[in-house]
Amino acid sequence: MTTLSTIDVAAMHQLHQDITAGNAEAPAWYTKQGRTYRRWVKENTREIARVERMASIADGVQPTAHENVFSNPKPRGYTGKWSGEAAVVSGPKEWQTTTNLSGGFNPNVVGAPAPVIGTPLGEHVITGAEIACDPLSWFREGIIANPSCFVLSLPGLGKSTLIRKMLMGDVAQGHIPIIAGDIKAEYVGFVHQVGGQVVTIGHGAGTLNPLDVGALGRVIPQLETKVAQLREDGDAEKLEEMQALLERAREQVHGRQVNVVSTLVSLGRGEPIRDWESMLVSVALREIYESETIDWDNPPVLAELIDHLQTGSAQLMDKGRARDKHEWDLRIDDLMLSLNSLLDGPTGRIFAGQTSTPIRVDATAVCIDVSAIDRGDKAMKAAVMMACWSAAFGAIEAAHMLADAGLAPQKYFSATLDELWQVLAAAPGMVAQVDALTRLNRSDATVLNMITHTFKDLEALPSIEDQKTAMGFIERAGMVICGGLPASELSILSDKLEFSPAEAAMVVGWSRGAHPKRARTKGSRAVPVGRGQFMIKPSKDGSPGIPVRTILTPTEIEYRLHDTNMRFDDFFKLGEETAV
Repeated sequence: MTTLSTIDVAAMHQLHQDITAGNAEAPAWYTKQGRTYRRWVKENTREIARVERMASIADGVQPTAHENVFSNPKPRGYTGKWSGEAAVVSGPKEWQTTTNLSGGFNPNVVGAPAPVIGTPLGEHVITGAEIACDPLSWFREGIIANPSCFVLSLPGLGKSTLIRKMLMGDVAQGHIPIIAGDIKAEYVGFVHQVGGQVVTIGHGAGTLNPLDVGALGRVIPQLETKVAQLREDGDAEKLEEMQALLERAREQVHGRQVNVVSTLVSLGRGEPIRDWESMLVSVALREIYESETIDWDNPPVLAELIDHLQTGSAQLMDKGRARDKHEWDLRIDDLMLSLNSLLDGPTGRIFAGQTSTPIRVDATAVCIDVSAIDRGDKAMKAAVMMACWSAAFGAIEAAHMLADAGLAPQKYFSATLDELWQVLAAAPGMVAQVDALTRLNRSDATVLNMITHTFKDLEALPSIEDQKTAMGFIERAGMVICGGLPASELSILSDKLEFSPAEAAMVVGWSRGAHPKRARTKGSRAVPVGRGQFMIKPSKDGSPGIPVRTILTPTEIEYRLHDTNMRFDDFFKLGEETAV
């Protein structure tokens, strides 16, 4: 504990003078310096008053008769002779001014505006006014400059519930939510309820073909039909544009296939794949598509790629600088071992065969459920997550390609990264991929929702480079939404996000647990104070945040769309039966 003997008195005097003169702001109460300063002021009240009185005399201001300094105020004022104790305490004075001049009264209060723009979330914590919010709607209205949000809150306080409500609003507005890698199956029920598509990946639950052309490859036949039609019509200008679009789609599919295979090999080895090995994979895939049995509707599988490399064409041997078959076998030996391990290694049979459930670009929502994967196997989880992200963003590119070709209306997507700490730690390349999304999501017409527990999750990444990159996610997010957080977390966030004392008190108060009392009636389990309460910060310049309390509709409650404690049902019933 800090004692007065350890406090730099001269520094405190200088800080107090700067604050009094208006040259500095008082440190926040939840910081170490703020607590030290407040204690010093409290224990040196008389000395501070004496110094200020001497300074006034030096400036020519005569002291008031019987002027004195009193400490230890009581509810009705200061006690003692000449203290001015009040028998009746009057109400505070009130002033009226325009909202333009009194905007926020920062840092004394929280934000009072309650915009009803976007998805209805709940009510204002203080005023009770309705609040609606989602990144895409606020981006359209110009409230935020980037359609993305970063959600921070301790576990069990309703982060996923808040995001699911926003995603429901996206579906209602015709936008498409994509959850590429639902680690805890928290969005499966929601996607089923809105008539979306759930893709299940795991041991015995579903397969994922790394060479699948995805949604982007499946629109290529539509583009080819359009090219043939334009050729018949003789429209040379549009024909040239469509041919360029078709060629771009083909190359994007090919590049995605090579990138996925290379990434999977790298993850299995624990080191980057050699450049010439990626080149051989690329050449082999181009040759495979010359076969009559392989087309965009029937993509190759890993086993066919392995067989083609094993056989070795003249072009492959020439590219690989192999003079004969024996030298070719030696050249590809390591690559064959790595590819074979994908078919029956740590990933089991997940990558063996065609994709069991291809992503549909016309789905109302898409969820790739990977909860069946063993959470203890980081390498396998990383491999599956990378493949899922490739498939998901292939679907987004396919929708944009159809819109560019005039074959479908422009669609907007909402990509959700729940349990962000697991996503970023799944593979070395995931941080860079998410970083690219935070910079390019506007050009991709995609909202990005990032959710994690605390800011310290980003500091726990294995490499310093990944940590520095992840730190920028909050700065680039269009809005930051904070649930219950400890005071130490606000101290870390103070460099990137300003909280007024009132806002900080709210956020810290929401981090407390429920009161330890016994439930006496059925269904009256104690609930944490901060469950469902969040501070929306649409700006990082110190503007007041908007405190909101999420409210569940009767339909959400009936279908238990947000209940992540279903496995505890029997346990909770037992507690109700034994309650006295």
